[in-house]
Amino acid sequence: MCTANYNTEMRFRVCALALLGAIVAGPALPGQTYPSGWQIPENARDETSPLQPTPDVLKKGKSIYDSKCAKCHGPQGRGDGPDGDKEHPPADLTDASRAPRNPDGILFYKVWNGRKQPEMPAFKSDLSKDEVWAVVEYAKSLRKQD
Repeated sequence: MCTANYNTEMRFRVCALALLGAIVAGPALPGQTYPSGWQIPENARDETSPLQPTPDVLKKGKSIYDSKCAKCHGPQGRGDGPDGDKEHPPADLTDASRAPRNPDGILFYKVWNGRKQPEMPAFKSDLSKDEVWAVVEYAKSLRKQD
């Protein structure tokens, strides 16, 4: 009887410690794979675009966006492109409330690395880093200002 109580008490403690560990650990940190499938390096949040949103940079970013991103994110960036996954719609890039979660470096790494589920292609094989930064600057310009 003592053994049964001991085993039950130990299982309870192990489960309680595991739950506490999950609560303390919180969401995945940069540098880890997030539950959403994003793989973001630890330093990405602090990385800033080396480009300024000049008319030339925005024109280049728009051109790349139109050819690579609009088919899923939509022509205005609302996440309503014809090739977007209807069950897992692409991000609405016009939603300014998303900006704190997606600073420059996070946007860059999402475009650069993509993810498998829901699918977003990685563009590191198709675009240079400067081209991705131009897309980042253009995507930031789509955010609606209140």
